[in-house]
Amino acid sequence: CLRCFAFPNNLDALDNGLHGREVTDTLCEEFNYTTLWEEWGVISDLVPFTNDYPHAGIHELLSPDILHQIVKGTFKDHLVMWVEQYLLQEHGKTCTKEILDDINRHIAAAPSFAGLRRFPEGHGFSQWTGNDSKALMKVYLPAIEGHVPQDIVQCFHAFLEFCYIVRQDIITEDTLKKLSDALQCFHQYQKIFQDTGVRINGFSLLRQHSLTHYISLIHMFGAPNGLCSSITESKHIKAIKEPWRRSSKFNALGQMLLTNQRLNKIAASRVDFTARKMLTSCAVSHLRMSFLLAQY
Repeated sequence: CLRCFAFPNNLDALDNGLHGREVTDTLCEEFNYTTLWEEWGVISDLVPFTNDYPHAGIHELLSPDILHQIVKGTFKDHLVMWVEQYLLQEHGKTCTKEILDDINRHIAAAPSFAGLRRFPEGHGFSQWTGNDSKALMKVYLPAIEGHVPQDIVQCFHAFLEFCYIVRQDIITEDTLKKLSDALQCFHQYQKIFQDTGVRINGFSLLRQHSLTHYISLIHMFGAPNGLCSSITESKHIKAIKEPWRRSSKFNALGQMLLTNQRLNKIAASRVDFTARKMLTSCAVSHLRMSFLLAQY
């Protein structure tokens, strides 16, 4: 973990102690390179850029990431996959396919309603987006009811409670108490996946471990709904994904940089033309008329 001294093989442990500049400096003075890495997860010759700033710590600057830690991480990559693994383990491949088809029918049967997205073909799409996962969270719980044990249903209920509380715009101390209770219930009920053999080795998972830091992070940064990385994800699409699609896919970096450079120049020209009132309807009409007259 980048915020505390929890190790990859024991992220479930409590009271791991937080990373800090003073602690890291002390460890670097006391231990050699190998011990630092293997026992403390510290690279001694890697100095963060915040090390020279008296009131900044790189570990404290790591804010919550709702999109990748909760929505796509814990929900899509963990819980939904664990349900399918549980069904496969309990019912076999043929029966599991029938049950998943029934779950998809329930998902597809969700009525049209404001803020509720419909999935006519269920949740079996090949590539999930963040919006797909957010929308599926609203209809997935009732769809699996009756196909899985009640503890799995309660596990999803507690997780969704945590998710929707943390996405509120205003969070008070009472809200944080509810958040803590929801996280405790989630940890309690998710043991069903270990008891049934789906997660034999426990839940030492970084994205789920990050949920334990949310209360302290909310005290530091405020409501995390404004810190979700989906904000920068949209910039990533414009700067990386779309230029990649326009490239030849061979030595694409130079082509992508050139595409971004030209798009920036076009955007700057538009701002300049707008400031000069060159894009008003009258100016455009005049230019169009001048162009047409030049043809004759």
